[in-house]
Parts: sequence; C-alpha cells; structure tokens
Amino acid sequence: MRRTIFLIMLLSFLLGCESKEAAQQEVVSKEDIAPTHMATFEVEGMMCQKGCGAAIRKSLYETGGVSKVEVAFAEENPASEIKVYFDIKKTSTEKMIVVIGNMAESRYSARLKKVTESTISPMKVFNDDKSSNNKLKNISTREVSNEVATERFTFPNLTKLLNGLIN
Repeated sequence: MRRTIFLIMLLSFLLGCESKEAAQQEVVSKEDIAPTHMATFEVEGMMCQKGCGAAIRKSLYETGGVSKVEVAFAEENPASEIKVYFDIKKTSTEKMIVVIGNMAESRYSARLKKVTESTISPMKVFNDDKSSNNKLKNISTREVSNEVATERFTFPNLTKLLNGLIN
C-alpha cells in the first residue's frame, strides 16, 4: 500500500510539472521623445509607490508622448504628486487624466495642478569643417531595444491529491 501511494505521488509530481516552455520575447523599443511640457498631477487612490507608481508610469509611457514620470508618494497624504514630462504634439493632459482614471477598475483619480513649458530645446549642430565631417562618418549608431523574456513553471496541486488520500 505504501509503495503504491509513493509511486502515485512520485508519478503525479513528475508528470504534473510543466516542462520549460519556449520563452516568449516581447520587444519594446523606446522612441526618443523630446519633452516640450511638464505637467504636475495630484493622484488619489495610490496604496504604494512601487506597485501603484510603476503601474501608472507604465500606462503613461504607453500613451506615446511621455518621456519621464516622477512619482512622489506620501503615505500620510491621500493624494500623491506625479510629474510627467511629455511632448504636447503627441499626447495631452486630458488624455493622461483619462488613462490614469481608467486604470485598475477606476481606483485612481487624477487632477491637473499645473503645466509648465519646457525650456530645453533640441540641439542643432551646424558644421562647416570637412575634417569633423570625416570624424562623424566613423561614428556608428545602433537602435536599443529592451527584451523581456518570461518562463513559466508551476508545481502540481498536491493538496488535492493528499486530501483525496485522507478522505
């Protein structure tokens, strides 16, 4: 009897485990976005900086016009401050408020505090020197992409098996 139970448990453990699946790769390429404006939002409903802040940051980046998001979480204050650096030609503050409001079953609510125009302008290089043009030809550029691979492994549900043996 003990041998059969042991063999059943051993076989269920060996056969119940999933084998290593081919890792799914998701390529995320980040386009350079020159921020033209900075918006400050007051967001209510955040529970923590890491989880909630990361979720809000990710959703704002997905709008396509956001270059940087700074989250200032305050536990003692029900509203946290978020600064978003964005390109006004690619996204708007109204769109960001809707994105934040639609997250996590409408748990968050955002209110725009202020918008300031960026004083940083894109740098233009004018060069008439032929020798510096030769130096620039030797410089190579490459596109940077972040690859995310996930693997999945689960253990069999031994609780059901053991409860079945007891009952």
